[in-house]
Amino acid sequence: MKTACWLGPRKIEIIERPKPKLKSGEVLIQVESVGVCGSDIHYYLEGRIGEQVITPPLILGHEFAGIVCEIQETKHEYLSGKRVSVEPGIGCGTCEYCKTGHYNVCSNMRFFGGPGCDGALSEYIAVPAEYCFPVPQSISAPIASLVEPTAVALHAVELASVHPGETALVVGLGSIGLLTAQILLISGVSQVVGIDIIPHRTAVAKQLGVHETFIAPLKNNIEESVSWIREITNNRYFDITFDCTNRSEGIAIACHGTRPTGRSILVGISGKDYDPIPVGIARRRELKLQWCRRFRYNFPTTIKLIEQGKIHFDRILTHHFRPEQTQIAFERVANTEDNLIKASIDWL
Repeated sequence: MKTACWLGPRKIEIIERPKPKLKSGEVLIQVESVGVCGSDIHYYLEGRIGEQVITPPLILGHEFAGIVCEIQETKHEYLSGKRVSVEPGIGCGTCEYCKTGHYNVCSNMRFFGGPGCDGALSEYIAVPAEYCFPVPQSISAPIASLVEPTAVALHAVELASVHPGETALVVGLGSIGLLTAQILLISGVSQVVGIDIIPHRTAVAKQLGVHETFIAPLKNNIEESVSWIREITNNRYFDITFDCTNRSEGIAIACHGTRPTGRSILVGISGKDYDPIPVGIARRRELKLQWCRRFRYNFPTTIKLIEQGKIHFDRILTHHFRPEQTQIAFERVANTEDNLIKASIDWL
């Protein structure tokens, strides 16, 4: 089978590999579409996200959808021939976190496209059947591949315990930020505001219903952003803030933008093990800082929201590539070229 294989920093090539053989409990998926995630870019550029280090050769890709083309056990016949979105983190099932429902923080997790576990940038992939979620045929394969990042956004909003009438700030309007903003808009908040350094992204946010946006300058973006926040909130700040960037400045803006006793949800992945946090303002305002780790039982609800038309992707999924263009796609995502927000690699 054809695979797009990572061979080292900034090097992906199409390589032939044997089709996977199914193990107990697995099904074989013919991959249709794979979304390119920010964490994929960290691995592509540096071969690591903090302590998580990958070694070549490795197949990246964890946001994906495809058709179940082979099953091993009759109890999985309900999946045969179905388009599915796949939850990419396979918990060990035996640790205290898996047993208490917090499998997303399992330290023994296998994660597709992560250390020691090939991902979905290939024609076929074998996955545990229980991690496959059928999607209606009305949802296209590229959109079905984005169930995963949408589930991240849904989990982040759930962690915030949103109350009707509250105000929210989203820092970073890439795909996760724009998805978070949309979920906030249907969650009863009275105002959703967004900040980004890229003008095109703030324009898209407004098109998706975000009430106010600010284009932060490349220099002094913390000071300028906080000044703008003070102005539009009359020094009240926001009830809830979300950092959806991969930069320490995003964390700082989110914390400074949160009202006393408010909540700040840290969703972005910086790629570092240590990032500065404005502990002074967080302490003085008695903020609740909550990190977000992927998702937890969010796929079914996410699929329903997409099926109901409550989440819009037409302005987010901006670029499509073929498998042989995978290296080009990763470079364009890394450089945010051509007003790119989200890219997919379409295998069928």
